[in-house]
Amino acid sequence: MGDAGALFLGFTLAVLAIGGTVKQATAIALAVPIVALGLPIVDAALAITRRVANGRPFHQADRGHLHHRLLSLGLTQRQTVTVLYGVSAWLGLSAIVVAEAPGLPGLALLSLVIAALFYGAVKLGALEASTEGEQHRG
Repeated sequence: MGDAGALFLGFTLAVLAIGGTVKQATAIALAVPIVALGLPIVDAALAITRRVANGRPFHQADRGHLHHRLLSLGLTQRQTVTVLYGVSAWLGLSAIVVAEAPGLPGLALLSLVIAALFYGAVKLGALEASTEGEQHRG
């Protein structure tokens, strides 16, 4: 698509969100892909937040990603992947339900999904400083 296509689509979505007569439907339409891709988006957002909060450059690798945290809890690699697949499947199904739910119930479900995802990440310690070395090597 290139820069021109991406910028055009972004501009179009922004105009629809601001000037659209059905703002709630536009918000849900914009949120569905974000929910479906929630795991990598949340993992990246938490990594950037964690690094900046700890005074490190946001682009410097660490071992604080969600999969590293699951492995450090004692899960095997297979169990970690299964958990992450399960969370991704749950987010994908939630995105479908949010897309099909009309109006306020869709927004309520969207809020619950986002809150649950961040709660799980925080309980996992994804915002805390990495305890397993400074650099990711692998």
